[in-house]
Amino acid sequence: MDQVEEALRQHSAGTTPGFLLRHAALRWQRQVAAALAGMSLTHVQFLVLSSAWWLGREGDAPNQRAIAAHAGLEPVMTSQVLKVLERDGHISRDRDVRDARAVRVRVTESGEDLARRSVVILDKLAEEFFADAMAREGFLDAIRALAGRDLTGDEVE
Repeated sequence: MDQVEEALRQHSAGTTPGFLLRHAALRWQRQVAAALAGMSLTHVQFLVLSSAWWLGREGDAPNQRAIAAHAGLEPVMTSQVLKVLERDGHISRDRDVRDARAVRVRVTESGEDLARRSVVILDKLAEEFFADAMAREGFLDAIRALAGRDLTGDEVE
């Protein structure tokens, strides 16, 4: 039996980390979608709104690129989602006075209320969803390392 055949004979999707991580993420996304349905937010809208709120919580309005990076989304998709959030009155967008190419995002009062409530809901969901995994020593450190993020959620360089 050649090496390829031997490797395939021993292969099992249930022991493949990438396969398992993908399916865990899909399960998580389905539960997030269900939890946010009553708030009229999609998962991606939540990621963008909560990122804008989190990054701007100290008063300095983040730009779209920073929001995209924090949310783990492409800038074009982030811009499209911000248009929807703006239409719904959750954010406002203004040109950056220091850089005409950049757009600064401010979360409105209703947007902040929605972000805060949805973060609490998803924190509770995460507590339940990840309970068994979080009980394993080093789980969160391992996930953080795979994600390339530090304790604050910022990207590790």
